[in-house]
Amino acid sequence: MLERLSLDPAAWARIEMAQTSEFLMAVAGALSDSGLVASRHIDSLRTDLAAMQSSNSISRQDPPLLWLSRSGCEFLRLLESRYGRDRLILNLFRHGIKAWSKDLVGILNRWGQTTLKNSEMVLNRSIVIYRDNQEPGDEILFSSLIVDMAERIDRCVEALEAISERLNTWHADPHPPSDNDSAELTVAERTGMRGLAHETALGQDEEYFIRRVALEVASLAQFTTHFSTQTSSNLDLPVSVLLELRSTWLQTEATRLFSFTWPRGPGFVAMEVARHHVMMVLASMTSAILDLEAESIPLMPGRLGADLSTLQRQRVESLRGNLIADAMLAGLSGKDAEESVIGLISYTEKHGLSSREVIISELGKIHPALMPRTLERFQSLTAHDPLAQGKSAEKSRGAWKSMQLLSKFTERAQRFPLVTLLIAMLFSGAVNGGCGLKTAPKSDIDDLRPEISFRSKR
Repeated sequence: MLERLSLDPAAWARIEMAQTSEFLMAVAGALSDSGLVASRHIDSLRTDLAAMQSSNSISRQDPPLLWLSRSGCEFLRLLESRYGRDRLILNLFRHGIKAWSKDLVGILNRWGQTTLKNSEMVLNRSIVIYRDNQEPGDEILFSSLIVDMAERIDRCVEALEAISERLNTWHADPHPPSDNDSAELTVAERTGMRGLAHETALGQDEEYFIRRVALEVASLAQFTTHFSTQTSSNLDLPVSVLLELRSTWLQTEATRLFSFTWPRGPGFVAMEVARHHVMMVLASMTSAILDLEAESIPLMPGRLGADLSTLQRQRVESLRGNLIADAMLAGLSGKDAEESVIGLISYTEKHGLSSREVIISELGKIHPALMPRTLERFQSLTAHDPLAQGKSAEKSRGAWKSMQLLSKFTERAQRFPLVTLLIAMLFSGAVNGGCGLKTAPKSDIDDLRPEISFRSKR
């Protein structure tokens, strides 16, 4: 629902009216079945809701409950008398949170799953991590950064699901006329709640939810900015202005949300305006997250396959120059030396091999002029490369983390059929192609390594 919502006042008003009408009719039906309201109250409510929906005056600045109160809605007065104004508005807030959190979990889960799939396209490519002063630091696999991004999204989803569950109960009548609370349980069931709330301080759990959401979303926005910086720096691309704007927007909305408090004094208007304000901020955050998803995904697929960072390009050129010079000293022509060295480096890159994983039997197939001496020199020059030494371990860690996250994203997607269908359409080709994780040396030259155990049948 919120995925289709722009922040247009008319669209927002329709969403708010639909949620409020659904909430009030569910409560009315439950109370009617319990014999606690007369049929005339239900008929009057339907009339009032129809009048509200046909009114041209309602807007984002005029929340539905205020409109109904000003129009003299009799059923609203009945609910105020039964639950108190605070409980009535907090129950409506919880009802809206259920719909909002379900939509956002689906959106985030899709974004995380898409992000994770992209880590497989650049599995063997390294990047340089740039610090705040834009000085190059450590090197990691690009897939590790992408998996970390997916993990950050997953953490946000987990937190959202956990804190939303705390609001999945109904603020009941604090002084029921009898010990039988079956009527309240019926209301809770009809509104999709799992039971009755027993908070001693009204709004306490709601404020906890608001602040936790703000913190988790702000953290996600900050990591998205970090991801954008690393990607653009390593690709020698201009910084994604739209991505940074959306990240800033999301952090601004999270700050607004974190600083929010429920009104402490009595007042129906203040409470309803406060509830309405929170829902507007949540909708704005959802819109920003949708934009972040759209802007971040194109940065991930194998762009690094063709574009190296300046530091990496210098390292590759230095290595290549040393190998070519050594091959020429050994007697090769300049052309043969250059072609054989470029072929060797390209081969290791294509197959995700370290220099020590190339075997002598392959050299003649890589290039006819390639000498064992060149391979030995290649191994010597890269023997102390910390990235090459740690690449296998990092790939193993990344593969394990990726599988864990993919399992969680897939399980969640099953709870969101429409999102699951969209993911299936987006990744029909990628899924059929397998996971793409390479954890062992591979060669496209047949029968060269029959003695190595990992080449045997599994």
